[in-house]
Formats: sequence, structure tokens, C-alpha cells
Amino acid sequence: MTKETVEILTNKEVIAVNQDPLGVQAKKVRMEGDLEIWAGPLSGYRTAVVLLNRAKMGEPTTIIANWDDLAIPPNMLMEARDLWKHETLKEPIQDKLNVNVGPHSCRMFILTPILPVA
Repeated sequence: MTKETVEILTNKEVIAVNQDPLGVQAKKVRMEGDLEIWAGPLSGYRTAVVLLNRAKMGEPTTIIANWDDLAIPPNMLMEARDLWKHETLKEPIQDKLNVNVGPHSCRMFILTPILPVA
């Protein structure tokens, strides 16, 4: 196995999504051509999001996941954690997750509300 394959298969943050105590499977919430958005609820009012670009070739494409797509209340301010890069976006996001995804690639995030949810 390559080092890259081992890193993918042993990514603790991705495994934690799979093992989340809420136990709700993510679903495809939108598809436009080769682009897909998958999302599902996690414990602690968090949301797992996968942005997938199935194109075999070409330039990176911007995929926008609106809060409506993700069942997140409008105007909710969220922290976005990139699970492949192991880093949190520097600024909170609101109303949408807007990310470039290369061809034959995906990005995976956990969105966490910044303000307490009543």
C-alpha cells in the first residue's frame, strides 16, 4: 500500500464520522452532472459534508453546498473543519460551503454551529 492510501484509510477524523454515536447515514442531497453533495447529521448538532467531483479530467470546480441542501437553519454561523487537510477554515461560514474540488476528487468537512442551538 502506498503512504497516501494508508493515510486515507487511517484518517482518524474520517473514521470518527463513521463511528459517530448518532449513527445516521449521510445521503446524497444534490447532484449536478459530475458534481455531488452528500450530507448527514452528527452528534452535537454537527453536519458531515462530502463534496465530490466525479469528472475524470479538467480543472478544479467550485461546488457550493447551501444550508438548504444541508438542512442547516438559514443564517446559522458555522465552523468548517476540513478532514483531509486536518485544519479548520480561518473564518466562520454562513449560508453556504463554497469549495474548489479537483477532478476525480472529494473534500470532506464537519460543520459545527458557532452559537448554541436551542
